[in-house]
Amino acid sequence: MKICAVCKRESHGFGFIPPPLRASNPNNRKMMKHFCSMKCQGIFSNNYKENNMIDITKMEKEAIESALKPVGEYVAEIGMNKPLAEYSREEVLCLIEVALTAYFEFMQGKEAEMSEVLPC
Repeated sequence: MKICAVCKRESHGFGFIPPPLRASNPNNRKMMKHFCSMKCQGIFSNNYKENNMIDITKMEKEAIESALKPVGEYVAEIGMNKPLAEYSREEVLCLIEVALTAYFEFMQGKEAEMSEVLPC
């Protein structure tokens, strides 16, 4: 008998597997959550999204993509063959700073463009 992951009642065929896992793979069955109803499935799904996933906007996606070049340049500077696990603490912090700086510069640039267009 499978138990509902939300209310602990007996489940009735509703389930959830975290993406990108597939139900058809037997190894992923242990990650599957079972539910007694669509209501409990919805509660779990909403909580999962709130805690683990974000819905990024088109502009945020563009900002993330704009960070690829500076991050790539920094990684090339460190050494392309060096695994991330071998980065020093300072190198990881600098990598994060490079990515965030590029992201926020893009977002600030878009904001400046939008404020120039709007007559206030």
